[in-house]
Amino acid sequence: MLKFKVDSLEGMEEATAAMYQKTDSGYQLAVDGLPEMEDTSGLKAKNAELLAKLKEQKDAKAAADKAAQEAADEAARKSGDVAVLEKSWSEKLAAREAELTAINEGMSNSLKTMLVDNVAQAMATEISVSPALMMPHIKGRLSVEMQDGKHVTRVLDAEGKPSAATIDDLKKEFVSNEAYAPVIIGSKASGGQAPSSNAQGGGNTQGGSMKDRALQSIKSKNWG
Repeated sequence: MLKFKVDSLEGMEEATAAMYQKTDSGYQLAVDGLPEMEDTSGLKAKNAELLAKLKEQKDAKAAADKAAQEAADEAARKSGDVAVLEKSWSEKLAAREAELTAINEGMSNSLKTMLVDNVAQAMATEISVSPALMMPHIKGRLSVEMQDGKHVTRVLDAEGKPSAATIDDLKKEFVSNEAYAPVIIGSKASGGQAPSSNAQGGGNTQGGSMKDRALQSIKSKNWG
């Protein structure tokens, strides 16, 4: 398939290269009757101009606000109005504290998503036929911890306390736990394979009902 635009004709067969014509940005197919592309350079330039003016106005407003605040502070100092100064500094500190809190919360949420949610999702998908059911249980056993100056995923024990277990250890624990056997891929409870779906009219077998009860038990743990 021929490309409409190419950067170079190097390596192209002579007959194919003859179908292209040189342009300011490379080469394009010489096609008769092709409608001319609309020149958007003026629109882009205008957009850039408007963005520059908007930034200039924002910077000017910020500078004016700062100058006004400094003038008010200076007037308060000259008049000895301590209350006004205290109010001004209090507002500045509160604004800065709110800004830092928002930044900290954003970083914490990002770390939790990367080191807890994503790890739990990957494990649930790997070991379970129903990742959505397993996710809350796995997430409850993970946390974020600072170690040697880096944030890492920490595995918690059954009581929610930090442990020396690794991600692989936790995976093995869930796979070997009989309570989750009905939703574990290739578990002993299913004989190492998915249950048969053509039970010749016996779909509501004891094994099936046991699986339903197990699934209901796990759901109750999630939402109970």
